[in-house]
Amino acid sequence: MAKDLKGKELPKGIVQRPDGRYMGRFQYEGEKYCLYDAELEKLLERIEDMRYELRHGIYQKEQKITVGSWFNTWLEEYKKPSVKVGTIKKYRQTFKNYIEPEIGKKKMKDIRPEHIQRLYNKLSNRAASNTLIGTAQVLSGMFRQAEKNGIIKKNPVPLASIPRVKSESERRVLSKEEQKIFLKYCKQFPSGDLFEVALSTGMRSGELRGLQWKDVDFTNRVIHITGTLVNADGKFFIDTPKTRTSKRDIPMLDNVYEILRQQRKKQNEYRLSLGERWQAEPDLEGLVFTIENGHQIAQGTLTDRMNRINREIQKELPDFKRITPHTLRHTFATRCIENGMPPQVLKTILGHSKLGMTMDLYSHVLPDTKAEEMKKIVGLFQ
Repeated sequence: MAKDLKGKELPKGIVQRPDGRYMGRFQYEGEKYCLYDAELEKLLERIEDMRYELRHGIYQKEQKITVGSWFNTWLEEYKKPSVKVGTIKKYRQTFKNYIEPEIGKKKMKDIRPEHIQRLYNKLSNRAASNTLIGTAQVLSGMFRQAEKNGIIKKNPVPLASIPRVKSESERRVLSKEEQKIFLKYCKQFPSGDLFEVALSTGMRSGELRGLQWKDVDFTNRVIHITGTLVNADGKFFIDTPKTRTSKRDIPMLDNVYEILRQQRKKQNEYRLSLGERWQAEPDLEGLVFTIENGHQIAQGTLTDRMNRINREIQKELPDFKRITPHTLRHTFATRCIENGMPPQVLKTILGHSKLGMTMDLYSHVLPDTKAEEMKKIVGLFQ
């Protein structure tokens, strides 16, 4: 049995080279394989991973595998068993829309840091910051695993820098006057009540569209956030919340209480009048907000309805900037901060995992807030 440079016995098939690196050799079905690593534990883990891939027919040699084929392997074998269906769908969309067109056909071994940097730079000029960050997360995950498995010698992703992205469009917040205008118009359109609830609770789109009557507590006037509506390959279902802290309770304001009370009454009337034409999907019969025949509301449908409201407002007020469903969440948070809600309380209502997420996201409110707070100590230092 071989020994390391300090005389300690090494596992079978492992030797330590004079430069300090460990080398591991093994055979599978008559073919020899050899891996190197500076750390023994990492080398043993990589050998075990490669054995698994060889046994399951998913290993491809470094010189052959493309970025696209490795992405599929990484997603199926390493991510699918451990992440939610909605996350898998998001990874697929991110790869198809942003990564595949740029480097999908290139060989993994040929990808250099400048290829990743060029991809980031292009995205920074045309995509939102969340899209850029999501793309970087996918690239980081798949290339890190490829290095671990010995498919590439060095991971190029950490050597590229994510550019700063102007996020003004993402952070669109309604002024108090714009908020009044929006509420006036949205009442005239389908999903108008849903939009008002969004503006009054800060709930995410998926949380609102996936809200079920069993989670609406009229007695205590509380909404329990227990899931989010997900569409995976055309199949809708209620998935677990985005993060552990996304599962939370939101107190109902008076307008929300009244909207939900009227929504339940209206929905029951629709059920009775439509009879068999009421077509709620199995396992989704208890949704609070649906389209007219009982079907769940897709994200695209909600965006289309918001766009209709935008167009109607702009007919009268051409300078009214476009808003999205997510604008309502930002606006809710802004009103809360403006009115003195403690950041820790706002964090729990929004379902953020870290306080920094709350404050960084809505830091645009702080200049005015700081000025008002400083007025409270006028005279103390004179």
